[in-house]
Parts: sequence; C-alpha cells; structure tokens
Amino acid sequence: MYALRFFVILFCLIATTTQAERRTWFVSPRGADENDGTLRKPFRTIERALTETAAHPHDTIEIRLRGGTYVLQQTVEISGLHDLTVAPYGGERVSVTGSRAIEFRRLKKVTDPAMRGRLRPEVRDRVRMIDARAEQIPLTGLMPKGFGHPSLPAWSELFVNGQPLTIARWPNDTMALIGKVHCTGDIPRDAKYGIGDPVFEYAEERPAAWQSVEGAWIGGYFAWGYADDMIPIRRIDTAARTITGAAPSRYGFMSGAPFRRWYALNLPEEIDRPGEYVLDTANEKIYFLPPQEGPMEDLHVSVLETPMFAIENCRNVRLLGLTLEYSRGMGVYIEESENVSVDSCVIRNLGYVGVCIGRGDIGSDDVSGSGSLSPEGAPWIVGHLGNRIYNDILFDRRAGRNNGVKNCRIYRTGAGGVSMGGGDRATLTPAGNYVENCRIHDFNRIEKSYRPGIGIDGVGNRIANCEIFDAPSMAILLHGNDHTVEYCDMHDVCLEVDDQGALYYGRDPSEQGNRVRYCYFHDLPSVHRVSATYHDDGACGMEVFGCVYYKAGSGSVLIGGGHDNVYRNNLFIDLPQAIHIDNRMEGWGRGLLDAGGIVDRRLRAVRHTEPPYAAAYPALAHYWEGTPRTPRGNVFAGNLFYRVGRLLDGSSAWADWSNNWVTTEDPGWVDPTDPLKGFVPDTRIYRMIDRFAPIPFEKIGCRLPKID
Repeated sequence: MYALRFFVILFCLIATTTQAERRTWFVSPRGADENDGTLRKPFRTIERALTETAAHPHDTIEIRLRGGTYVLQQTVEISGLHDLTVAPYGGERVSVTGSRAIEFRRLKKVTDPAMRGRLRPEVRDRVRMIDARAEQIPLTGLMPKGFGHPSLPAWSELFVNGQPLTIARWPNDTMALIGKVHCTGDIPRDAKYGIGDPVFEYAEERPAAWQSVEGAWIGGYFAWGYADDMIPIRRIDTAARTITGAAPSRYGFMSGAPFRRWYALNLPEEIDRPGEYVLDTANEKIYFLPPQEGPMEDLHVSVLETPMFAIENCRNVRLLGLTLEYSRGMGVYIEESENVSVDSCVIRNLGYVGVCIGRGDIGSDDVSGSGSLSPEGAPWIVGHLGNRIYNDILFDRRAGRNNGVKNCRIYRTGAGGVSMGGGDRATLTPAGNYVENCRIHDFNRIEKSYRPGIGIDGVGNRIANCEIFDAPSMAILLHGNDHTVEYCDMHDVCLEVDDQGALYYGRDPSEQGNRVRYCYFHDLPSVHRVSATYHDDGACGMEVFGCVYYKAGSGSVLIGGGHDNVYRNNLFIDLPQAIHIDNRMEGWGRGLLDAGGIVDRRLRAVRHTEPPYAAAYPALAHYWEGTPRTPRGNVFAGNLFYRVGRLLDGSSAWADWSNNWVTTEDPGWVDPTDPLKGFVPDTRIYRMIDRFAPIPFEKIGCRLPKID
C-alpha cells in the first residue's frame, strides 16, 4: 500500500516537472517577430514574446531584452500570466519609451513673419520649429490641471538630452500676486454658477507685450494655497490691466493673501530661456529654444497616452531593471494581481504618475467633484480617485495582494510617483502592497497639489526606506487603515503650497491603526503653513514613534481636532513651533460632526460600533460618547524637544503630556547639524527621558546610491 502511494506521488512529481519548464525568450530592437525568439534570432517586440509566453501557461518564463530603445505604439499588456520576468539581458541598458524621436535635420528656423514678430529679438533666430503634421506626430495641447480636476495623462512634451523642457511661462521662477478681483467666476466647490468668467487685475508691465492670448493659459493658486489650478485665458485688457479667464476655478478667484498668485504660460513672447517651448496645436507646431550647453544628442516628443505596461490578473510577475521614459501616460499599471513587482527600474520623464497599483475613477470632469462616478472605477487611470475615495470610503481599487515597487528611482514625473491601493476597508483585510527602498523626487512637474510622491490607501500596505523630495506639495497622502510608513526620509517638499503637510491625511476618524515610525522629516519650508505630519479635520488614531523632526516646517505636527493620536520617543529639533492642536470641531468645523455630516456618514459606512472596527479600534466604538468635538486621547510622551521656539500652539488639556524633555542644551549629538548621526555613547537623553528607546538612525533612508 505504501509502495503504491509512493509511486503515485513520484509519478505526479515527475509529471509536474515535465509540464513546467523554464523558458527564455530574447527580444532585440534589431530582431524580427518572425524569428524563433532565441539569443541568435530574437523577436523584435515585447508583445511577440508575450504571445509566445501565453502558449506555455505552465512554464516559468524569462523575457530578456537586448540593449537598446524599444518604442511603444501602444500599451504592453501582460494579462493572465504567471511566473514571468521581463528584464535586460546580461546587464545591457534597456530604454522603453512612449515617444517619437525627431531628427535634428528636421528642425526648422522660424520664418513666418507673424510668429517672428511675437518672439523676443534676442531669441528670434535661435528658436526652432517642429512641424508635427509633417512628422506625423499627434499633438495634444494644454488642458485643465490641478486641484479638483481629474488626474489625466499630460499634453505633448518635449525632451532634449534626457531632460524635460518647460512650457514658456512668465514670470519664469516666481508667480505674480493676484490683484483686485472684479469677478470671482463660478465657484463649483459651493455650487455657485452663473456668476460669469473670472476677472482680476495685475500690476506688472510685462503682459502689455503679449500680442495675442490665443492658446495661452494661466496657472497658480487662485484662492487657497493648497489648491493649484490651470485655466485658459479668454482675454486681456492691457489698458485696465485685467485678465479674464475662460473657465471657472474650483474655489473661484480671491486676493489679499501672499499665496494667491498666478503665472502665464504658452506664450511665444515668453520664450526667453533655453529649454522653453510653446505648443501651437491649432497649427500643429512646436516652437522651442534649444538648450545652450553642449550639442543636442537626442530629441523626443511624448506621444503614448496609455500606460507603458499594464499587468492585470497575473501572479509572480517581475519587471526588473528597465528604464521607462518619455511618455504622456503612466509607467506601470497593476490590477487584480498577486506578487507583482517593479524592481530596480528607472521611471522618469513621464507626464503622469510613475506607477499605479489599483484602479482610479474617471467620473465627471466637473471641477466640483460632484459628478457621477463609474460603479467599478476605471482601469489605466487615476482620474478622480481623490473624489471617489472622499465620497465612497469603501471603494475597492482591485489592487490585488503583495504587489509593489522596490529599489526604483522615480523622478521628473508629471503627476506623482506611486499611487498604491489594496485591501478591503469594509472587513479590514490587508493587501500587503508596498513601496520599498525607492528614491522619488521632482514628481509634480505638471499636476502640483494632492499628487504625492506616494499615495497610499486601502488596508495594510507599507512604505519603507523611501527618500521623497523636491516637490511643491506633499510627500505622502494617506487614506485607509493599518498602514505602516517606516524608515523614510522626507525633505524639501511642500515648497509652494500653504496649509499642507509632508505626510497628510484627514476628515475620516475611521482611518485608524496607521503607524509612522523611524522617519526623518527635515528641511521643510516655514514661509507658509507647512507641517511634517498633518492630521487634518478630525483625523484619529495614528501612532508616531521614533521619528526625527529637524527644521521641519512652520509647525512640525498639526492635529486638527482629532482624537487618539499618539507621539512617543520622537526627536523635535530646531523648530519655530513643535505642536499645534486645535478644537476646530467646536468652531468652524462644527458641521463636519453634525448628524448626517461627513463624519457621521463615514462612521456609519464602516459600522464603527461593530466588529471588525470595534474590535480593532476600541476607542472608535465610543467616538460619539462624551465630548467628541473636543480633542481627546492624544498623547505626547517620552519625546525630546530641543531648541524649539514654541512647544505648543493650543490647549495643553487637548493631549496628555508626560516624560518629555524640553531643553536648549546639547543632549549629546554626534553632529547637531546632522541628527541622523545620532548621539554620543554617554548621551543624557537616556537619563532625562525614562525608557527612551534607541532610534536605529543607520536604518533610516533609501539605500540606493545617489546617481540621479
């Protein structure tokens, strides 16, 4: 009997081994799809190798790409496959692009008298023209971008020598103050329509030189410092010094605050710096001033709108060691898959987000955000994801499990680095998706506010050892439950905005169980209202442990009326203000907690008095008891406050304070200008703060070499 059973098992193992083989297909830009996919006779396209892969569903497959450039005419769809790796062969350099390369001999001088008359004399003979129609390049013009607009693929962009060029703008490096507002324009946020086009005054002389505003746009922060926008210009009155917009902005136009500013773009008169260009979509032309330093080695126009790679319904798939660049759309899209990884890739020079794990929602283009949303969301897009999550907190993005991005460099993207969902908020089922050991920077070239370096939502996902920097807005935007953010280095973000944080979440007390530990927040601006960790409008239940706050904004921590946020074992260093806590839910935010208000609706949606929420977060079950409008349960214990101008803005009764050390004396830094070098062995902190736990400074940050 036992011999028979052994024979059956052995037979099954042999049969399985026979069925499942390891195969390698080779692809080369110099290959042919009629070849057999061997090293000597490689395929030409990745799609051809995938077709062959689908014919061997039980095998473990490697698609090895020979060095060179792979130009995509459409998305590479990897669907229903498993045990697949797509990677370069033998360390050869592989670039995958969604662009069209332009031969330099095809560039033309500007000869049209009307256009030459609009160009500045000093650049008139140096500006070059690309005839998109003659090159058979589809040209996509500017479109509304910013807060309240759907996040969509970018317009056509120009790249020279690996660098994105810039739409010509005025002022070049700053923005002009909005003057007197004659008409706010419609205010979609408050459903105020029929007001008319927005009209405002300007004080500067330069707009008088603009011969035409056809094709011109304005961008800026028209009402609130956290809400960027971009709309076309309808007319300019140089005598009255007024500009009339051709579309509403979400909050209308306002003036009187230093962050209410504007700039103009896409005017030929403002091509004044090398690397600036203008899109003339009406005549299918691009005008640009070539860079002055060195020769032009390559010139690309981005074309592809859809993702470069879309991985759907797959298991155990890796994209390894690829460079994805020069495209209007996103780099990689992942949906309903398991154990998919984007590993050791360079994702750069895209007009959209780098990687998207899970669906977005296209919904309505109405900037009020109140338009209808598609029931199942939308694939291959981010769109109105923010509005969808705001209005439907249980939205399932179909993001799968254990999918992630690791060891990647993501930079110079148009609308964020990584958008990562996953998990079921109704049942608190975690997804285990992740972004790990990535360097993400310069990720808001086009869409600026609320397009974070990493957006994380759902349940049980993780961000670890990421360095996120150089952005006008936030590093991490968080929604959902039981996420972990650890060992991250966030600096030089929120460079333009007002009233935001490097790590931001809010307006949903059910978003609990999130942990932030051993992160380094530093070198954040203090000109406007910028925090490092921002618990907005009643956010609750976050634990922050072992983090380092150094020169971290105008106030490093902001708790806007929330409960049960716990700060232990943290270091606050060289700050104008450490902590802000307010009771906004008793004041201007009172309506948020009214019966039928947004907090009531969100707590009902998750049935916060029943399992699993009541079991996972016991305090949440009692949210409405006592005085929910007053901050409570917040804790600051065992923290160091060193050279802090103001410890607390708010009432000390709104948090429990114990075992903290507030000092201006050196606690024992190895180097006080570099806190990550830690403390000397005999530091006083372990004597002054009872049970202070050592912080693993050496583990904080990204481990990739700095070669960007």
